[in-house]
Amino acid sequence: MAPYKVAVAGAGMIANAGHIPAWQALRGEVEVVGVFNHTLDKARQTADRHGIPHAYDDCRHLLAELTPDIVSICTPNVSHPTYALQALEAGAHVFCEKPIAASHADAVAMYQAAETAQRHLFVAQTGRFSGANTAAQALVADGHLGAVYYAETSAFRRRGVPTWGRFHLRAASGGGPLYDLGVHALDALLWIMGNPKVVAASGATYAKLANQDEDVITSLADSGAPVGVFAPRPYDRSEYDVEDMAAGFLRLENRATISIRASWEANLPDGTGGTLILGTKGGLTFNPLTFIGTLGRYQADTQLNVPPNPSVPFSGHWKATAHFVEVLEGRAELLVKKEEVLNVMAALDGLYRSATEGQEVRIG
Repeated sequence: MAPYKVAVAGAGMIANAGHIPAWQALRGEVEVVGVFNHTLDKARQTADRHGIPHAYDDCRHLLAELTPDIVSICTPNVSHPTYALQALEAGAHVFCEKPIAASHADAVAMYQAAETAQRHLFVAQTGRFSGANTAAQALVADGHLGAVYYAETSAFRRRGVPTWGRFHLRAASGGGPLYDLGVHALDALLWIMGNPKVVAASGATYAKLANQDEDVITSLADSGAPVGVFAPRPYDRSEYDVEDMAAGFLRLENRATISIRASWEANLPDGTGGTLILGTKGGLTFNPLTFIGTLGRYQADTQLNVPPNPSVPFSGHWKATAHFVEVLEGRAELLVKKEEVLNVMAALDGLYRSATEGQEVRIG
């Protein structure tokens, strides 16, 4: 069978460091045939950098000329629905960077379009492919934790605003670290817990540090871009109009609860927080993954020997693209499912709505 033709929408950091290297690692199964970006020079530079034959500044033109089998979307969040709908209408499957969109309503429309087109829509929630999360999900599914009733997850950066693109602009991204970091943390946690439906949210958002000119030395690696930034957009803190921290509390249909926090700038050490899960038979902490419970009459902690993730930048994308090809070949079931993505998006929408209204809100 001929390789699947992949076109990439976007020429920023995650395209250069994540999507394109991951697709090109699947040599023989996939061929990256073109790159789209609203700035043609950036599309050409990315195409030349990776040996991709075609570059476009019009996505519909790319779709008509190259007829790709897969479109890999790496543009800012607000534009994901536009390019996904264009790709689906053209008969392509869609591999979309997280979050799927900047609202639950847009996410629903994208899945409806995929169902109409009879094509797959996959969201790159790459936390599903980490060794620790995979092991934790299996432990919960097998009943080792008993009934899970509380969990918390957080993703903190000390000084880590993404300054190379449009993450800090609401018109482009829809939100700040809750969409950038929180979506990964919450998606992985709900998946591990069995995807119970979120029914209520209480959230708060803050912009306390990121819109100040602190004149603090930072690095691209601090902000999640160890590689892949070649033509950064000039950054101006005066444009900053999203939160730099969000915190929230979620109620689930099974009466379990979740605490979530996400921040790009906070006066805490990098790596503060993480994930923990409490059940009636045992609990889990991460980094390293440890089961905490009892053995006979004794309290016991068991550190799991989980295979490490591949030592390449954005290794989750490498696993996700390989998984997507297996799905298209009929060898695997789609890991990130519609109802799971919509549950996460409903929760995030609820947290933002609650922050605006100043009270807990119901979801659904």
